[in-house]
Amino acid sequence: MSTLKQSTFNWGLLASTLVVAGLGLLNLYSASRDVSSNLAFLQGIWLGVGVLIAVLLMVLDYRIFDQLAYPFLGLTLALLLAVLLIGRVISGSQRWIHLGAFNFQPSEMAKIAVVLCLAKYFSDEPAIPPGGYRLRDLIKPTTVTYPVGAIGALMLFWENLEFFEEWRFALLVVFLIWAAGSGLYAIQSGRTSLHDMLSPIILVVLPAILILRQPDLGTTLMLFAIAGTMILFVKVRFLSLVIAIVVLLGAAAGSWQFLKPYQKDRILAFISPGEDVKGRGYHSRQSMIAVGSGKTSGKGFGESTQTQFRFLPEQHTDFVFSVWAEEWGFTGCLVVLGAFLFWLVQMINVASVARERFGVFVAVGISAMVFWHVAINIGMVIGVLPVVGITLPLWSYGGSSLLAMLASIGLLMSISLRRYSFT
Repeated sequence: MSTLKQSTFNWGLLASTLVVAGLGLLNLYSASRDVSSNLAFLQGIWLGVGVLIAVLLMVLDYRIFDQLAYPFLGLTLALLLAVLLIGRVISGSQRWIHLGAFNFQPSEMAKIAVVLCLAKYFSDEPAIPPGGYRLRDLIKPTTVTYPVGAIGALMLFWENLEFFEEWRFALLVVFLIWAAGSGLYAIQSGRTSLHDMLSPIILVVLPAILILRQPDLGTTLMLFAIAGTMILFVKVRFLSLVIAIVVLLGAAAGSWQFLKPYQKDRILAFISPGEDVKGRGYHSRQSMIAVGSGKTSGKGFGESTQTQFRFLPEQHTDFVFSVWAEEWGFTGCLVVLGAFLFWLVQMINVASVARERFGVFVAVGISAMVFWHVAINIGMVIGVLPVVGITLPLWSYGGSSLLAMLASIGLLMSISLRRYSFT
């Protein structure tokens, strides 16, 4: 392993991570005081485990994931399929695999898998045949068939077709293997301009199909937001960007009929927030009341009435920031936003100093993941975005989310440590 310099250790990223996590634990303690189990204590345990994972990934050379990116995506797809078979149902969603005292959520792993796969894909230079591409190079059998596999996987959503009821899961497995296998073979055997337009979309669509089925609209949107940010960073051709936008708009329009009733209610509540404040608009309404009642300096630590009287739903997960806003007010919110901003700047700085393409793209993808999590969560808390179930990094209660976030920080630390160590 290459010699590492002590001066390359990213103290800023470490300090900002600990500050954000510490503020999150303090806030979670207040948000969960009336809950039977001590969620802040459990979150502290997961934080300790996550730090150990981050240290392990920091010590490892991150470039090993350049070779493990696609196998890691395959493992993620297998776990997402397992969720649909044996997953635990909580609050109407089947997202967790029960492992003793711990519920593991593979969709959190999928975010890292998408970052690594897109970083791998964009960092690999396409092998252009001598004399350029010919028609037979542009249209290979695998080039034509692997998008068909991904499209075929969408039959999982054909719930009204009774003919496929008994065979739906088996067909889903077949089409996913078809799409993933032929896609990877096509990439390895020689990329073409058609690959550059379709492959990034397919790499995101494969896990997104399974996550949307759980159903988990928030994580599905997060995958596309991360991918979109990375694609824009790569500066893809205009035609590829147009195709991606058309696909996303078409998917957004077509997915409405596949959404669960409560997901449709959340979107309708955002469009017409005043129509049903005691029903579909309850979550957003109570969150805005909590934020507004904090005023300038807040009500004080542990004095949030929305939390104490249980008016605020999901106060320790999706709406944990509302608790902070009520207790610490506008001033406290500025402090936390400043902490998140400094944390994000440290991540972006890792991307700016990375010395090879894979490390740059991984750092950009992780930075995008954190940015969109913070922006969407706080946006839905204050009512400028619909409620989609996005957690606030290192703040919302949940072991899988916390471990995935700290694993990502470990990758960033590894990239930062090795920016001067190339042989």
